[in-house]
Amino acid sequence: MEIQELPHTPLFHGLPSEQLPAILAALEARRRPFAKEELLLQAGHRMTHMGLVLSGCVHIEHLDVWGNKTLLGQAEEGDLFAETYACLPQEPLLVNVTAASDGEALFLSVAHLLQPGPENWRQQMTQNLLRIAARKNLGLARRNLYTAPKTIRGRVTAYFSALAVKNGSLRFSLPFDRQQLADFLGVDRSALSSTLSQMQRDGLLTLGRRTVELHTAPEDFSL
Repeated sequence: MEIQELPHTPLFHGLPSEQLPAILAALEARRRPFAKEELLLQAGHRMTHMGLVLSGCVHIEHLDVWGNKTLLGQAEEGDLFAETYACLPQEPLLVNVTAASDGEALFLSVAHLLQPGPENWRQQMTQNLLRIAARKNLGLARRNLYTAPKTIRGRVTAYFSALAVKNGSLRFSLPFDRQQLADFLGVDRSALSSTLSQMQRDGLLTLGRRTVELHTAPEDFSL
């Protein structure tokens, strides 16, 4: 993504491209390329700048003291990451942000965005940031629904059902590979693979490399 395309992102939505140079200067914008598997942000650090993915993809992960990893989400082109911590710079990061592919991010000062000023773009971007935060809170609430079941099959069923509803189809693409899906659902990869294979044998779904087709829809689906 080129800088002039920023108005197509949720954060810069509604802003004219001719204002971008002044806005980026005011927000101390800096670009940072990254390589796949590079650690961009580390748990324990404190943030003053939020990140916006210009290209590529990053994963938001929690790593406990025993080395167990939980994939909490991902940010793709146009998405923000670490914005909550940048709004609360006294709070240390509880997650790592790791590059899932080669790409580039744009870092922006949240304090400079939220400070009082007469510029119209501040109000517009603050409103945009609030909407983004609300959507992410909804996403976290949904993830709690996916991980609430005690069994792996229950978690898979909850997540795949939500994806089917979101896509309006019983056939959809997965945003994660098998290991990432296991991390996202908080389960062991081999146990997940075994569960998926059994569900396929039971005729509940058909699996592709990154696609799923459900053969039995929950009664409350309205697809």
